Amino acid sequence: MPSKTLMILFVLLSSFYISGNADDALRARNDAIIVRALERIDDHDLEGDVHAMAALNRHLDRVVGTQEYLTLVKKFKLAGREDELLGMIRKSNSDNLKTQAAELLLSKPNGKTYLSNLLRSEDSVTAKNSCRILGILGNDASRTLLLQTITNTQISFEVRQQAIVGLAKNGVGQNSVLKLAMEQTLPADMRLLAGGMLARSNDVKIQERAKRLLPQPQMKDSAPLPPIDQLASLKGNIGAGKELFEGKATCSNCHIVNQLGKNVGPDLSEIGSKLSRDAMYQAILDPSAGISQNYENFSVRTLDGQVISGLKVSETDQVIVIRTADAVDRRIPKTEVDVVKKSDKSIMPENLHHSFDQKGLIDLVEYMTSLTKS
Repeated sequence: MPSKTLMILFVLLSSFYISGNADDALRARNDAIIVRALERIDDHDLEGDVHAMAALNRHLDRVVGTQEYLTLVKKFKLAGREDELLGMIRKSNSDNLKTQAAELLLSKPNGKTYLSNLLRSEDSVTAKNSCRILGILGNDASRTLLLQTITNTQISFEVRQQAIVGLAKNGVGQNSVLKLAMEQTLPADMRLLAGGMLARSNDVKIQERAKRLLPQPQMKDSAPLPPIDQLASLKGNIGAGKELFEGKATCSNCHIVNQLGKNVGPDLSEIGSKLSRDAMYQAILDPSAGISQNYENFSVRTLDGQVISGLKVSETDQVIVIRTADAVDRRIPKTEVDVVKKSDKSIMPENLHHSFDQKGLIDLVEYMTSLTKS
């Protein structure tokens, strides 16, 4: 249809609007006719045609959230629709539409900023789902955002975990994670998860590199443990886990649960409401990977050669107080201190899982998961 014919059509249809003879249904029908005509023309100056642009925008407002909406926004390279695209990523029930909306949004000049803010959302469900969609998309722009998410330790473990899962969907993403590991910029609390994911790569070379750069924990008898994400899918026995927590695992020696235990590490009475299963396995299998603020391990060497290690409870010009793993507060006068050093090792013992078998580990996490807000 030539542009001249289209203009005649616009004049005829717009006469309904000017005369006030068009009700909403008729206006919608006329707008749809104009949009169908526009789709058939390659050389029409849409930006210079007020009537055509108005009809297109009205039509888009009616079909927002649909495949037609995405097709039209992409075809006509329309600006100013970023919030609607973001809304589709957040709320659509179709992964197909979500992925197309993400791709279209990333093609916009400020699209990365919109999606970056979504990935840092306080709503973890929204942030995790956005990571998942970007993983499905798998292009350069989405990989960049996922890598930025992984390395931003201000973002929760669960969201960064989903970013790792997204990158592990293809070889380019897997190599990007390995590059972070090789450059030692992969956060410590992501190493076990990343290693487990990449160990299952279809690329043998990636598997081999992952084993070297991101070795996985083993049981005491050197038997390999399943990756964290697979462990998290297994169910254990709460009663057996509680018995381990209070006994062989020695957790009660440092943690309080419902007013029982010793106050060295964090109170775990509501840990099931705070950490996912994956994060719990991470904390047990690699305790030094994500040491919480206020729970850093300090070593104090006195002038007579004694070394006292534990949490730094307080420090003044006169004295430093260190709480040991026995929950004993040692007050050390500054006049007796030779060196104070913060350790990169957690006060929580490494290889705690060597005290029991794999089933015991699963039972322990099952019990900790049950410790939620009443």
